[in-house]
Amino acid sequence: MTTALRVVVARWPAAEVPERLGACDALVFVASLHGHAARQRAAEAVLSAPERVRYEAYGNPVVARRFAIGRAALREVVGAALDVAPSDVPLRDGAHGKPVLGRAAARSLWFSVAHCEELLLIALSRCSDVGVDVERVRAIEHWERVAERVLDPFELRQLRHDVAAGEDAGVAFLGHWCRVEAELKAIGCGIAGLEAHRAGRRPLGLRVADLRALPVPRELMTGDVRYRAAIALCAPGLDGARQANLSTSHLPIATRSSAGPTTPQ
Repeated sequence: MTTALRVVVARWPAAEVPERLGACDALVFVASLHGHAARQRAAEAVLSAPERVRYEAYGNPVVARRFAIGRAALREVVGAALDVAPSDVPLRDGAHGKPVLGRAAARSLWFSVAHCEELLLIALSRCSDVGVDVERVRAIEHWERVAERVLDPFELRQLRHDVAAGEDAGVAFLGHWCRVEAELKAIGCGIAGLEAHRAGRRPLGLRVADLRALPVPRELMTGDVRYRAAIALCAPGLDGARQANLSTSHLPIATRSSAGPTTPQ
């Protein structure tokens, strides 16, 4: 019998990151990318030279702010897990543009980042490669046509069943899409792995689960805004060993949430 994923979800900033991380399979922090000028300047101060070049190249000030605050938050979270200062976290751009740790630090910690507009998720794990994804719930035009291009046969049947049973098509599709994105991130293949996913081929040891009841910062809880999110863990070293499995189940998830402060400082 497959055991449930042990995932802790909390708002950032938070204390005792190493202790929390050691007690679960994955630790997910939720933060806001909103920020006034002072917060943005503080974020700029911890960026590496390549990150600053990238930041200054953005022509859109909103995109630039989100990058600076998001990358600073990632440095803070990973730094807390490794017990190093945010500016000393050895981040670099890896394959498909995904930020990764330098070789020595990478052996003890895996992480993944996702953002949707002003909402940021950072997932950490000490046991497996990890992927996380988040989407704002919205209507999806031609959802069935899109689903046929990205889902495997089992997922497509499940999606059609859920919609026929009365679930909103956009909500149902985005739930599946978050799981696909999280899976591809955990495997480390990016969108290039979509064909294998559609064929139902999964790495041995892959585990995928929904993230429900996210502790969204208050300033982002406007109107009827809702989010779907998912997390995937893939045992390191098994990315090349795939198995044909058209009925891959989505694991139950033992989730604990911790409110914490509303926004990062």
